[in-house]
Amino acid sequence: MKSYEDAIRHEDKKLGSYDDEKKISTSQPLNFSTPQLHKFGLLLLTAYCLLTAVVNAQEPRPFLTDKDQFNYAMFLYKQGHYEISAREFGRVIDYFPGSQIIPHAQYMIGDAYLSASKYQEAVNQLQQFIKNFPANVLKVEASLKLDVAQTKLKETSLLFTPELPVMKIPPSTSSRQEGAMRAVQIAMFEGKDYREVEGELNQLKISGIDTIILRVFHNKNDRFYPFVKPRNNVGVYFKSNESPVVEDILAPVLTIAHKKGLKIFAWMTTRYADYGLEDRQDLRCKAYDFSTRNIVPCKGLDLFNDDSVQHLERLFDDLAKYPIDGILFQDDLILKHNEGFGPFSEALFEKDTGVELVPLRLYSDVSENGKGGYYVAQYSPEFWMWSSWKNKRLLDVAQRLKKVVKKRKLDAKFAINLMYETVSNPPYALAWLSQSLDEAVKHGFDYYAIMAYHQQMQEELKKEPSEIHNIIENMTTEAVRIIGEPRKVLMKLQMIDWNTSQPLPDEDIVKLLTTIKAIDNVSLALVPYRKDFPFEKLIRTQ
Repeated sequence: MKSYEDAIRHEDKKLGSYDDEKKISTSQPLNFSTPQLHKFGLLLLTAYCLLTAVVNAQEPRPFLTDKDQFNYAMFLYKQGHYEISAREFGRVIDYFPGSQIIPHAQYMIGDAYLSASKYQEAVNQLQQFIKNFPANVLKVEASLKLDVAQTKLKETSLLFTPELPVMKIPPSTSSRQEGAMRAVQIAMFEGKDYREVEGELNQLKISGIDTIILRVFHNKNDRFYPFVKPRNNVGVYFKSNESPVVEDILAPVLTIAHKKGLKIFAWMTTRYADYGLEDRQDLRCKAYDFSTRNIVPCKGLDLFNDDSVQHLERLFDDLAKYPIDGILFQDDLILKHNEGFGPFSEALFEKDTGVELVPLRLYSDVSENGKGGYYVAQYSPEFWMWSSWKNKRLLDVAQRLKKVVKKRKLDAKFAINLMYETVSNPPYALAWLSQSLDEAVKHGFDYYAIMAYHQQMQEELKKEPSEIHNIIENMTTEAVRIIGEPRKVLMKLQMIDWNTSQPLPDEDIVKLLTTIKAIDNVSLALVPYRKDFPFEKLIRTQ
């Protein structure tokens, strides 16, 4: 699969595979017939995507082992995230039906629910554990905790007061509730001048689109907007003293869009916004090289270095001088499993956790894969602590940028790009990308942009279109459950083939739109803009 830098020449692409790194799923589905009773919300179909920890190569090996999954769940449990940990202990059972640690995982589901004061769920799980594993060494503890859960359940039932009938207000007759976004993400206009761009925006407005997500950054080798006369080969499309400026297109596009009642979200990079600073080695990200066991420079800014963050704050302050309606944080606000090292990271990590950051303690059984890359057979408990810490740091940087923008524009809205694995495979997202939907919700954004790119998912997960359709449907439901407000769930659907730039069949996209719109009042965005697509389907599908 092409890298982002290649694919964005033809529009937007998910940054899931950096450089030439690949994620490969196993080709055989797992057995779902295990007679466990765990219930942890919607069961996603992610047992199909056990992915490979490979650097610069492909291999058909599981990315996470049963112990990795268990350690991740235990990390969440020790952090006090009991309900989430119950969900992840459950995935040990679903993903690894032959694992020897299933009894411990089943026990921990009951324990986690008891700690979360979910007494009925705790009773169910502990009873199931005792029934399934009567000779297990944890049976005595399980019996004691079952007694506690049953007692608490009785006490709770005695305190229960029946609710009085509530008068329900009939739902609005409007086609969708206020607040759900209907957006198009624009990496490239087709118009050759602003008059033609106005025609394109006018047609989008007529079709029912209310929000334009506009690319305002330009990476090396990206395609330029057809109507610009570039002053620089990299930089931004707005006036700034902090970055090279390609040309200010934001001002005229804002004027045209607002005149037509369209909102504009500026789609902006973060970690890769090192325009003009490429030679500043002190600001560069640092990674662990498995081959040399050294810390080496990697692509993008070191967001543990406050000088890098202050650079972004100044850049986003320049962006906030425009009357934008919001900002979409680009999907470069991530760190891979071997990124995020260096003196600044190490000092902050030890200060925050009291633990020295030593790469060799994070990865177990690293070996060459014979294709120029390396396997990480298993991650240590300390790795999960570090990945979670990195995720929080990235989100804290986003909070700082939000604060800068809101000083100039208090009503600005913020969306954050999230890989599909944040919903379908949370341990993978945290380990490989340093992303967590649960943690993002705690930090608070106006929209959570789930990159549900169906063709990309089909290629990466080796699944049939119907299976991917079901996965995306379940992802949408699960995202609504986690986020709580359906309108804040921004489901992004793919419009072109990332490899060939050819349009994907309209009927496939419309089918997905129809399914997602039937779930709840979620927001929707089509990526990237294609002039020929019948955008009215985004509004009128039932």
